[in-house]
Amino acid sequence: MNPYIQFEPRWREELVATSSEGKLIFELTMGELHVYFPDELLWNKSVPEWAKEKFEVYMEACKKWCEGKGIPFTIAESTFVYELT
Repeated sequence: MNPYIQFEPRWREELVATSSEGKLIFELTMGELHVYFPDELLWNKSVPEWAKEKFEVYMEACKKWCEGKGIPFTIAESTFVYELT
């Protein structure tokens, strides 16, 4: 299943990804816009159980969102992802 994921920047240099299952936060630098998406190892260490198997879904959705906004997208091992509760 491919859930609908909505992306919205917020003031703390973060990108909020909202789906029907929850909200995940990714790094979005603000000086020069750039999204740093966690690599699969960091993803599996950081996300809640409901998101563990959705690395590809979120990565592709985020990459597509970035492309549509003209924002560089990088998969990185030294970034963050966490659940907004």
